[in-house]
Amino acid sequence: EAAPEVVPKVAAETGGGLEMKLGTYWLGRGGVLMLLTGFVFLAKYFLTSNEVSAGLKVASLYVLSASLLGVGFWIGKTRETMRNYGEVLAAGGFAAVYFTTFAAHKVPGLDIISSPLVAGILMLSWAAVMVYTADRKQSQTLAVMGVLLAYYTLLIDQAVLFSLFSALILSGAALIFLLRNRWTIVGSCSLGGTYLAFAYWRFPELLSWLGSASPASESFWPAYGFLICYWATFSAAVFLSDYLAEKERSALAGLNNAAFLVFFGLGMGRHYPDQFWLFSLIAGFVFLLLSGLSDRRLGRGTLIGALYLTKGLVLITLAFFMKLSGFSLAVLIAAQSCVLLVVAVSRRNKVLEVAAHLSACLAVFYTVVSEAGGAEKFWFVEFSEGIPAVASFAQLFFLVFCAWWSRNRRGPTGSESPLDTRALFYLGLGVLALLVGAYSDLTDNWRALVLVGLGACAALLGGWRRFKLEELGVVGQVFSAVAAITFLMQLTGSGAPPVIQSILVLVLYLGLVHWAAHTRLPLPGRGGILIQWLFAVVFVAALPLAIEEHAGLPRAAWVLLPGLLALALTVYGYRMRITALAVLPQTYHLVAAYLSESGFPGEHWLIGFCPLVLLLLNIILVSCLCRRVDMGSQPKQIAQLLEAGVLLLRILALVFFGSFVHRYVPVAWQASACSLAALLMQVIAIRHLHRQHFVFGLILLGASALLVLSRETDAPWIVALLPLVLFLGNIALADNFCRRVDTPGRPKEGPDPLEAAMLLLRILALVLFGSFVHRYVPVAWQASACSLAALALHVVAIRHLHRHRFVFGLILLGASVALLFRDVWGFNAAWQAYLVALMPMIFQQISRQRGGFAVASAVYHRIMATAAVGLLWLLLSIEVRSVGQGFYVIASWAILGVLAFVVGWFLRERIYRILSLLVVGVALGRLLIIDVWGLDPIARILTFILIGFILLALGFIYTRYQDKLRRIF
Repeated sequence: EAAPEVVPKVAAETGGGLEMKLGTYWLGRGGVLMLLTGFVFLAKYFLTSNEVSAGLKVASLYVLSASLLGVGFWIGKTRETMRNYGEVLAAGGFAAVYFTTFAAHKVPGLDIISSPLVAGILMLSWAAVMVYTADRKQSQTLAVMGVLLAYYTLLIDQAVLFSLFSALILSGAALIFLLRNRWTIVGSCSLGGTYLAFAYWRFPELLSWLGSASPASESFWPAYGFLICYWATFSAAVFLSDYLAEKERSALAGLNNAAFLVFFGLGMGRHYPDQFWLFSLIAGFVFLLLSGLSDRRLGRGTLIGALYLTKGLVLITLAFFMKLSGFSLAVLIAAQSCVLLVVAVSRRNKVLEVAAHLSACLAVFYTVVSEAGGAEKFWFVEFSEGIPAVASFAQLFFLVFCAWWSRNRRGPTGSESPLDTRALFYLGLGVLALLVGAYSDLTDNWRALVLVGLGACAALLGGWRRFKLEELGVVGQVFSAVAAITFLMQLTGSGAPPVIQSILVLVLYLGLVHWAAHTRLPLPGRGGILIQWLFAVVFVAALPLAIEEHAGLPRAAWVLLPGLLALALTVYGYRMRITALAVLPQTYHLVAAYLSESGFPGEHWLIGFCPLVLLLLNIILVSCLCRRVDMGSQPKQIAQLLEAGVLLLRILALVFFGSFVHRYVPVAWQASACSLAALLMQVIAIRHLHRQHFVFGLILLGASALLVLSRETDAPWIVALLPLVLFLGNIALADNFCRRVDTPGRPKEGPDPLEAAMLLLRILALVLFGSFVHRYVPVAWQASACSLAALALHVVAIRHLHRHRFVFGLILLGASVALLFRDVWGFNAAWQAYLVALMPMIFQQISRQRGGFAVASAVYHRIMATAAVGLLWLLLSIEVRSVGQGFYVIASWAILGVLAFVVGWFLRERIYRILSLLVVGVALGRLLIIDVWGLDPIARILTFILIGFILLALGFIYTRYQDKLRRIF
């Protein structure tokens, strides 16, 4: 006996950069943010009582803010590794002072500064102090955190013009950082904070735009005047910052313009919808002026100049489009796309080329809109019918011209694909326009024939070399696809076409199958084969439906007809060298199986036996054809496909036999019939050393055993062990066959079907074990029983290095987890549930300490640790919810995260530390998204302070012991 394989152990994982970045950088910032939030809520809800004077309240807030600021500067000076941590605390202090100044003017109970001018001067002065301090210390972290936290403190209060003015001050401070210190991140954060704050403050107006509120129109221009100031400030930064790279400058300008257009457009749409086109026109001209300014200041051909030019053209075009409607606009836009494309190709202007693409899309869009609105007028001629078809054919002409021009006049694209993407784009739009406009104008009897005829014509034109538009043959098959859907729906419904049209449609699809099979289509990969198979599927599916609709055959004949059609099409596909027509008709046997299973009143057993005989004849025919084909001369994939097809037919024959036995063989003889058939299969397999036959014999033996077992539904527990005895006999027989088939020293190639069969039998034994547990073990102990059995299999698998036992142990562990979920959702969980929840961690630690198959798999250890923490998380959440909501749930989650961090620290497992951060993060997310406004004031303050202290503590540990974490863990 061979010595057991020795699997080497692996060392503990080393710390990752992402975890250390999160621990040393973001935890401290998140902790400061939570403490600052608790500080704000404390100021608004706890210090607003009338027992203390407003001046004393503001003074206390200034003292707390100064304390946070001083502690931050002091910690930053203690050691170099704590400098970043101290800057985060100092930034929180700066933001706290800024909010206190803001609250001294706006928060009720703290408003000791009545003059908006004085408050604005103080806030502007403090912003200048932040700018000076960050500039003096050259600390971008201090600048970013100070600006962002100042934005955050302003968001907590209600929106007024003073809030908008405060945001303008902060954006000006960020502009100074951007121009003086070249801190791009500060400008980016200020850009996002300014527009997000504006969106947050104007959210009631956006709701009113949706019809949920109605703010006064008088507040539009004062508020949106500040929006114009924001846009002008950041636009000035775009042109005044000489050091910015072209991509950074373009990104800043693009985000600024997009935010401005979105918010201003929403406001105009709410208050002045009739003048929206005027706003679009003015904005377009402004962007054109900025494009000219960009060319003068930054040089011609820059990306930002192209962006401004594009926005200007789009907005001006949109302004004029809003004054037009109907099919005339759709045709004009399609013609405009032709003109733009010709000019763009001649001048090699990318912007005009993109405009041509957009015009083509808009043409199709207006066709869809006009079709939905109904036909009224085309150009200056009144029509009552046929307008969608006329407009669609006109657009198709223009778009096909665009495709041809792009394909033949634009020059080589440099792409390896034989298809031109721009030609595909225009042809796709033309096909879509024609389908939208002309589909409803065609009569039901001719619709499928006309559409598949268009697909055939497109195939012929695409193959015409003088036309030089191969893409038309590919895109035109969309007509054939739509025709296929239409034809199949008509055949399955009540409005099938007449017999002549049906025959012509079938002939055309058969011709398309030949075209796809024998024409070299300009498609990458196996696209041509895919089209061939799709058309073959349509033909094979429509043929029996058409016969049923028009032939009127008796129902009994349909038991034989699918098998006969399968035989005929198999021979035809083989002779025509069309693989799809030789393979797909085998699905007719499924139809025969369904009809045989449904049965007929008073039918003889021979009627049910005929489909099985035809299937066996088809298997013999396919086997003979495969033997006539030299498998060595065929591609490997084709040979594998043929072998797989024969295997599927044999499986279907096995299903046929099972159905026949179930319906026609007496119940007392069914198990014997299956055993006799299995014996016959085993004899053939042993005689010819054929693995598939032997596997089918094992399947029949398993079916026989299941039939015997199913007769004893209420048997005692000892009788439930009978299938295990039968499986032992099957395993012994399989070992005998393996000794005859297996040759010593022969290398194994690919998976062994015998091993697969043995694995299936073991899986069935596992299912029987589950059934035994379900029937005979109490409900409260079922999950524990499965988990203990899984643990036993896991220990044995590690000891003997048996892969199947290892896998079955994992399956049992999964079953125990599923049972745990059942108990939890049924509120039947007991103390045993925590044993099941801890089992994945026990698995993981045994594998880590004792070795085994998964000792070197990092994925295995991560999944097990995640499962353990997740299950404990679920159980703890359910237990805590029975006590209370809100604060208790968040606090329990935070404590669980701390415990997971402690476990990861002592076990030296990085995954537990990461999971602890995840749990704390989810607790933080629940607090901010769900429970922040549902908690009472005291609970809200305590929760924010608790989360803040936990984040600061974890951040302190990561920052203080980062070298140790990287070295040891």
